Amino acid sequence: MHDPTPEKPKKQAEQGHYFQWGLTAFCVIVASILVFFLLFRLSGVMSVIKKIIGILKPFIYGFVMAYLLLPIFNALYRWSRPKFSARFKNGVGIAKGFSSIMALLCGVIVVGGLLWMVLPQFVLSIFSLLNSMETYLDEISQWVAALLKDNPLIERNFLQLYDQLSNQIVNWVQNIALPQLVELMTGVMSTVSVLFDFLIGIIITLYILNSKDTFCAQAKKASYSLLSVKRANQVMSRVNHLHRVFGGFITGKLIDSLIIGVLCFIGLSLLNSFGVLSISEYIVLISVVIGVTNIIPFFGPFIGAIPSVILIAVISPVQALYFIIFIVILQQFDGNILGPKILGDSTGLSSFWVMFAILVFGGVFGFVGMAVGVPLFAVLYSILTERFNHLLKKRGLSTNTNDYRGATRLDPETGEFVEAKEEFRPVSKKERRKADQEQAARENKK
Repeated sequence: MHDPTPEKPKKQAEQGHYFQWGLTAFCVIVASILVFFLLFRLSGVMSVIKKIIGILKPFIYGFVMAYLLLPIFNALYRWSRPKFSARFKNGVGIAKGFSSIMALLCGVIVVGGLLWMVLPQFVLSIFSLLNSMETYLDEISQWVAALLKDNPLIERNFLQLYDQLSNQIVNWVQNIALPQLVELMTGVMSTVSVLFDFLIGIIITLYILNSKDTFCAQAKKASYSLLSVKRANQVMSRVNHLHRVFGGFITGKLIDSLIIGVLCFIGLSLLNSFGVLSISEYIVLISVVIGVTNIIPFFGPFIGAIPSVILIAVISPVQALYFIIFIVILQQFDGNILGPKILGDSTGLSSFWVMFAILVFGGVFGFVGMAVGVPLFAVLYSILTERFNHLLKKRGLSTNTNDYRGATRLDPETGEFVEAKEEFRPVSKKERRKADQEQAARENKK
């Protein structure tokens, strides 16, 4: 009697093989349809994405605030948990609620205090600059005329161009910049939707801080249910690495920028009191610009210094030179002493990749991309490096980058690095003659 049992696994294997092919074909078709839809309906897709982001704004605000307040929450929770647990039955829950509320209050007090101290002076500085723009431009014109009095032709041509430029600047300031600034200051803060989203974001912040352990446990549970144990462990390890790099960089950069802003304010105040500078009405404005732009790695000091130098140069070119010297000293202190102490080597990226990340993410996401692009790219860089090293190890090859330096190539038979031999004839006549001479010399030796 014929036993059908051996044919059954073979038939199941064939069915599984056909199923995989069918699933692959289905995924390719769906992906092609999605690409076609995205290419020809891009404006509609972007409008839908913007609408979804608008709906999720409270959650985005809440998540960002919770993430920035997380170090304060953790410190308060470690301090309060033993005390509340010893006195109350539900001490852990009470400690979480206390820590989240106090962390939020700390954030509100710090941000509110900074705005209370800086915003009025910031607005007054901008309005003072706008109102005094014509006076400063006339002073520059007189200074240039005195400087070029021995060259009347150059003086006449320069002053003609300068008058046109100054008129355009004054017109832009009075008719465009000033009305937009007033509209921004009065319109944004009074917008009901923005305030509503912010208030809902505060509530979401409290929920996230209180329930972060539960959310982490649910994410871990979902990872183990959907992925293999090995893959789930890899995902969680990668998320922890992302948190360490991203959280450490952002927190450290905020602290670093705050210190630089305060030091800039103190330094400019001292220079102003000693008579080196006469910019008392713009000290807060310049300090805020320097501190905020310092959040951006690499380019931040230049982005903040350039408009500040232009502002001071309008008042006095000599004082602008003194300000440049002060900023160079301040940034040297930040780059060589303060920054390494706070940040260390938190990203592990070279200067080239830091610049690459800032330009790419800044071009796509603007100021936010310039601020967070470096830690995000650092995580992506580490993932790719780990993947490349894994593939090299599987092939029995070295993972040390220094082994690949120089004009060497791997021998396919021995797997060792050997001197590279040119397989194509040189392009230039000089190189071809040299190659022919070397070839003739080798043949003569044989």
